[in-house]
This record gives sequence, C-alpha cells and structure tokens, in this order.
Amino acid sequence: MSDLDRTLRRLGALPVPADLAMIDGTVLAGLAARRQEASAAPQLMGFAAAFALALGIAGGGLIGGEPAVAQPLSPFAPNNPLAPSTLLDVHP
Repeated sequence: MSDLDRTLRRLGALPVPADLAMIDGTVLAGLAARRQEASAAPQLMGFAAAFALALGIAGGGLIGGEPAVAQPLSPFAPNNPLAPSTLLDVHP
C-alpha cells in the first residue's frame, strides 16, 4: 500500500467539517457579486470612452497657433536640413 492510499484512508476517516454545510451560500454569494460587477463593466467602458473623447477634443482645442507648413524635402537639394554636412555644421 502506497503513502497516497494511507493518506486518503486517514482523510476518509476524519469527520466532515461543519463549515462545509455553509459553503453553498458562500459560493453563490460570490457568484452573485461577480455577476453584478460584470453587469457594471459596459457602463464603465462607455464612460471611459466618452471621457477619453472629451479629453482628446479639449486637448486638441487648447493647442493654438498656426499649424506647421510642410517643407518639400529632397535628398539632393542644396539646402536639405537633414544632410550630414548641415547636421555636423556648428551654427553660432
């Protein structure tokens, strides 16, 4: 007989704990709480999306000034600001 068999026999001989009779109510109460939390999640997601949209609109509206004008960039132009010769040049 293995140790596992002996351990299971000893466990089977022990009396059933009294708290085991109340486990059904505890499990069902936990499930009800999880179900209630899950039902509130879509409302919270909608609120979060609306808040993010409002924050984005407000943040975009606060930025003032003229938008930057795109400069045409050619790799062979003499005034290319990204050419290595201009990047290494020190401007006082």
